[in-house]
Amino acid sequence: MKTLTWLPVFTSRSLLNHSKKFSEGAIVKKLFIVFALIFTATAAQAVEKRYVTDSLWLQLRSGPGQEYRILKALQSGEHLIFIEENADVGYTKVRTDKGLEGWVLTRFLVDEPVAKEKLILANRELEKVKAELETTKTQKAEYQAEVEKLKSERSGLGRENTDLEDELNRIKTISENALALDEKVKKLTQRNQDLEIKLETLTAENESLSDHRQRTFLLYGGGLVVLGIVAGLILPSIRGRKSSGWA
Repeated sequence: MKTLTWLPVFTSRSLLNHSKKFSEGAIVKKLFIVFALIFTATAAQAVEKRYVTDSLWLQLRSGPGQEYRILKALQSGEHLIFIEENADVGYTKVRTDKGLEGWVLTRFLVDEPVAKEKLILANRELEKVKAELETTKTQKAEYQAEVEKLKSERSGLGRENTDLEDELNRIKTISENALALDEKVKKLTQRNQDLEIKLETLTAENESLSDHRQRTFLLYGGGLVVLGIVAGLILPSIRGRKSSGWA
């Protein structure tokens, strides 16, 4: 569905070509007054400037011609829905946003919004962009605060990491010392076991030597006793023989 907007045309040629078709005295009078003011201001070179308003009105009629009754006065920039066009009489049938249908002069219709409507849309878009900008600024401030918080946490984590590294190094040192001590303990344990075995061997040898000595002493002692007995038996007989020989 085609949407149209009516726009007043400010050209002298347009006014001269269609002046016969305008019986609406209010519009024609207003246009002539506007041009008169413009020409007067230009000729007089006034210091203070004035601008022509675009708040003009277009008549919506019940049929395609000036003889039909006026249904409504449409303000410049109003949205209309295109229905059909009668090119022979220069009228177009349209529908308003409220559903009212009628005919308007085709030459006052355009296919895009007028400057006033564009300005309104631009201002709306500008306000929307401003709101988005404020939201973005707020989010940016929040993000910056979050970044600062993360930086602070990272700094704290860095210090904590340094402490943990120091603790880890200390544990590694202790662990290395513990391993060295464990190795020493193993070696000492092995040496102790070797010494115990050697001690047991020496103890056994000592006991064996002690038993051997005791047996030797007993043997020697028994031999001496036997020798003494033998000597005690032999010596008296020897002495008796010597005594009888001397006699």
